Amino acid sequence: HITPHLPGGLGRILLSTLKFSENITASFAHEIVITDEKHLTVKSREMFSEYSDCLHIGKNDSFIKEKMDKADIVQIEWWNHPLVNKFLTNFPFPPSRVILCCHVNGLSRPSIITESAVEFSDIFLAATKATRKHPLFQSEANVRHRKKLRYVTYPVDFERFGTIQPKAHDGFNIGYVGTLDYAKMHRNFLPMSDAIDVPKIKFFICGESFDKKKVELEAQKYPVGKFQFMGFLENIKSILEIIDVFGYPLNAKHYGSGEQAVNEAMYAGLPVVAFSNPAEQEIISHDETGILVDNEQSYTETIKALYLNPAERTRIGMNARKRIIEHFSPLQCFQKLESIYKEVMGLDKRSRTFKKLIESNYASGNDLGARLFIESLGDQGSEFMQSYKSRGEGSNANINKIISEAEIEMKMVTKGSLFQYLYFFPDDAFLNFWAGLISQADDKVLKRQHISIPKTTTQCFEKAARIDTKNKEFKFYLEQSK
Repeated sequence: HITPHLPGGLGRILLSTLKFSENITASFAHEIVITDEKHLTVKSREMFSEYSDCLHIGKNDSFIKEKMDKADIVQIEWWNHPLVNKFLTNFPFPPSRVILCCHVNGLSRPSIITESAVEFSDIFLAATKATRKHPLFQSEANVRHRKKLRYVTYPVDFERFGTIQPKAHDGFNIGYVGTLDYAKMHRNFLPMSDAIDVPKIKFFICGESFDKKKVELEAQKYPVGKFQFMGFLENIKSILEIIDVFGYPLNAKHYGSGEQAVNEAMYAGLPVVAFSNPAEQEIISHDETGILVDNEQSYTETIKALYLNPAERTRIGMNARKRIIEHFSPLQCFQKLESIYKEVMGLDKRSRTFKKLIESNYASGNDLGARLFIESLGDQGSEFMQSYKSRGEGSNANINKIISEAEIEMKMVTKGSLFQYLYFFPDDAFLNFWAGLISQADDKVLKRQHISIPKTTTQCFEKAARIDTKNKEFKFYLEQSK
């Protein structure tokens, strides 16, 4: 397994994988190569303390290549991350059998599945069946892509939770566990929650993200104590035992896939109320193992209805728990995954190179970040492609306006956003220029929404013009920003 770091959900998945590898029925042993030691958290290291021999952190290319050469299968843990795409593009793969394991649903930018990624793999392993709705797997012309598509269901770690017993508590508690930013959460998470007309209602919000403080700031508009931010909790069981409904309203364009938080809530016997997005539709059977809603009003009304009907909460919760116990045990899930590994073992190892990026604009080659970012958007990044190819010969106001009005998912600090690419490639002129366009348009709006752009407009334009002194467009926008 190769990954830049071990974010929460992926960390849990790989930890479960290592645990199962000790099972007497397991046919495969697993090792994990972590390429970015700088961003590996202390929590992640502690989580894998029992399996430190299976982790290889921050090793050089020759070590990684030797590991890949010896491995029967190389599994790239894949999502739109600058370091994942840089590795695929630049690393000299020895002859290998390669699985790309996709940890996003891949349907909305910036977390989309690209043709280059599918072509590179022998098997494209999706963590949700929602991925089959991607155009790459829909078209009759893309039969070869569909032939590569397989699905993995990652288990709930029953041992981690043990016996879950509801605890007596005051009032009516709603729980949310997950990423705390609006690239994942519904933009009106707080107001629609506040609109639920139930006495003594409280919301326990668990999770972390780089943008968590934005959500916490907005929550200050509401009654003190109504929204309780618990941060990252290792023992989420303590929260699941004191909540009555698991409320999971996500952005319609969210990147999520298997949604472990939902599965764990279902295992706890909780009724889950979620929006009817592609990934959630694959997990929840409406009105049987949870409730799917289509709008904000329906979300608030559904939770109030569950408050008024404890028997219905119990019915749905017990159906949900039964579903998870029957289909999400580690033994069952990993045996299905191993059947895919055995299928891959029937293939010959082969040499491969990632589809060539667009041609560089600069002899210095200091534009890899922009080219990786454009590639990561596949056929959904035409405005960035046109801007890049113009080489600064005059200003294209229409294209720049489109870039400046990019959707919120493109403005986050992580998750394949423009600003994440800028973080890893701070000296890329075009990434700085595009960041300047976005911040110029959004400064006032984002300040009202308590969302901060990582760099100011003038800083971005100054850096772009300093890196590429011949680009007339960069100079023009810099002068305009002063």
